[in-house]
Amino acid sequence: MRSHIAATILAVAGAGCAMPAAAQVQPTAPTAGEQGDNPAGHGSLSIAYFDTDINGFWLRSNVKLPFGVIHRQGAGFDASYNIRNDWTVYAGVRYFTSRYDGTLLVNCPTTAPPQCAGQPPLVPQHPESQFVDDGNYHGTWQDWNFGVAYHANIGNYFISPSATAFIPTHDYPTFGNAIAGQDLHQLLLSVTLSHQFDFTNFYYKLGYGYAFSQHVLGIDTGYARVDAELGWFVNERFSVRGFVTGRAGFGARADLGPPPTPPNEHWFEKERTTQHDYHAAGVGFDYDFGNSYVASANVQHEFWGDSSDDFKYALELRLTRNF
Repeated sequence: MRSHIAATILAVAGAGCAMPAAAQVQPTAPTAGEQGDNPAGHGSLSIAYFDTDINGFWLRSNVKLPFGVIHRQGAGFDASYNIRNDWTVYAGVRYFTSRYDGTLLVNCPTTAPPQCAGQPPLVPQHPESQFVDDGNYHGTWQDWNFGVAYHANIGNYFISPSATAFIPTHDYPTFGNAIAGQDLHQLLLSVTLSHQFDFTNFYYKLGYGYAFSQHVLGIDTGYARVDAELGWFVNERFSVRGFVTGRAGFGARADLGPPPTPPNEHWFEKERTTQHDYHAAGVGFDYDFGNSYVASANVQHEFWGDSSDDFKYALELRLTRNF
């Protein structure tokens, strides 16, 4: 029987009208099963590459708007350290660059390129009205994350409650399509249960998380999420898995009508306040090599959305060094 449960569930992060936090952004806390071979004084360092393709927007689960294509790439840097056999602290940061290719509707400032001809202008003095949808990539650092997780093994059922804080690296833009994130302070409380079936090489994981988030213009921007994963240890070094994930936001449902005249704060903050609900499914694998390194890959596809961008795929490639 393998001594630890394989890689973390891929968690879908919060998204706004422009899917500002790509589907694979949000880190998942290390679980008890994963820490089975890592006692106090050990930890890990990892680097990840993210690639997401978005094509359209689900105004409602049965109404999709052809808003064009958003391509987002990014990098993630994460570290964890076991301060005790049953306690892990972890931290990370994300960088994203995005490009929007489509027909602009109401994202044009007063001074705009030719493709904005005939479109209603925004107020150029507003800090969020800067133009980011000019067909070029726009990149910036997104959010820090800091967390702590506790690990318990009860009859080979691994239980890991955790708390993760998300703090923006700076006050980055949140209006437009080619943006990096939602610029929100959040605290995610979550718990993961994992178990390897007796006398088999199969395991499962179940996770639930509840995010407390700052209110924007009186609107709660928090969310709840659920995750489920089923995996198979092909051998001692290689494992494969399938997973599903879902999110229910507490924000407002998307209202993509014409902006008020003049545009107000609720219009400028719509990327942060939209509820963005969705469900996705995917597959992944992990490969251990060199005694200290693990190569991982995940890809997922959204199959249901409400007030959310429709991401065709979200890819994550990660290299981890354990020490």
